[in-house]
Amino acid sequence: MLKKLIIFIAILLVLFAIAPTYIRQGLIHNFSDVTDYQIFENAVVQKGKSEPWNIATDYNKKVVRSNYIDTLEQNKSIAYLVIQNDSLLYEHYWKGYSDSSLSGSFSMAKSVISMLIGIAVEEGKIQSVEDYISTYIPEFDRKGTDTITVKDVLTMSAGLKWTESYWNIFGKTADIYYGDRVKKVVGNLQSEYAPGKTFYYSSAETQILGWILENVYQKPVPQLFSEKIWSKIGTEHDALWSLDKKGGVAKVFCCLNSNARDFARLGKLVLQNGMYDSVQIVPKDYLKAATSPASWLKFNGENIDFYGYQFWILHHKGLTIPYFRGVKGQFIFVIPEKNAIVVRLGEYVSNKRIDNHPPEVFTYIDAALEVLH
Repeated sequence: MLKKLIIFIAILLVLFAIAPTYIRQGLIHNFSDVTDYQIFENAVVQKGKSEPWNIATDYNKKVVRSNYIDTLEQNKSIAYLVIQNDSLLYEHYWKGYSDSSLSGSFSMAKSVISMLIGIAVEEGKIQSVEDYISTYIPEFDRKGTDTITVKDVLTMSAGLKWTESYWNIFGKTADIYYGDRVKKVVGNLQSEYAPGKTFYYSSAETQILGWILENVYQKPVPQLFSEKIWSKIGTEHDALWSLDKKGGVAKVFCCLNSNARDFARLGKLVLQNGMYDSVQIVPKDYLKAATSPASWLKFNGENIDFYGYQFWILHHKGLTIPYFRGVKGQFIFVIPEKNAIVVRLGEYVSNKRIDNHPPEVFTYIDAALEVLH
């Protein structure tokens, strides 16, 4: 019996040793975590001149209802803050996190990539979002992918064969998250259905946008992001953007790491229609399109009203709220009617959906509305 056990263990060790990098990493680290930047190679996203948030005169004086706090705590929140009129109004941290603690953004990074695409269009690096992606990435100049436009990948409607699964360690999502061959995986994708017709969420499509940016600027995305946005919006800390390997490419579909106060700066940029300190950073018209529903697309047979150009859009209590969203419950909500930004970071989000939104987002917004003037 012992001999059989030893042989079995030896076989497992051999299989583990010859398995692809992403499978080995996935087995070692199990599920993704907000601290995964610690296990990846990272590029530094340099800040510029810091402009700390103003502190409201009634900062943290308003009490958030206990049932809202219960939801925040049950969902393993690590940060929750509310900003109104350019001032910190409410702020709370859990699990030893603070206003300077690094945390992963997961798919909130997708909205960042969208803003960079808007800048690239404004600067003429991309002629139009109606251009074929093959214009900028020759690898897609082949039958089936040669009619996909930049707009299609912005709106998650490229029609590429992809399964967005966060539980399958053998799947492509795990491959580009834990693996070291992001371009190869994404570059080999085939078309499954006609582009520009159906919404189907796919991290690969954001990675294509990053690939376009790197080709047109001849710079890595973390450097580009620093130069075009992060260094210009008053952030107080450098950020980290995780790479697929040392000297590799940034995993731009996820993996921008910062803190709640600096993430809120991205929300401020959206709140101010792409402007920061009287300087137009992201084109206003582009950002308006990005945060408006791609209503020409179908999802489950109906026209969508919840997604634009890599931004989610929430309709709640008469408010239209564009927001950044990450798989573990990372959110930056922008509430123009209240001149407000709400950030929630955490380690859990429900798998359930109400109108394509996690149900707890309504709680996070309701909690903010009680605090806001």
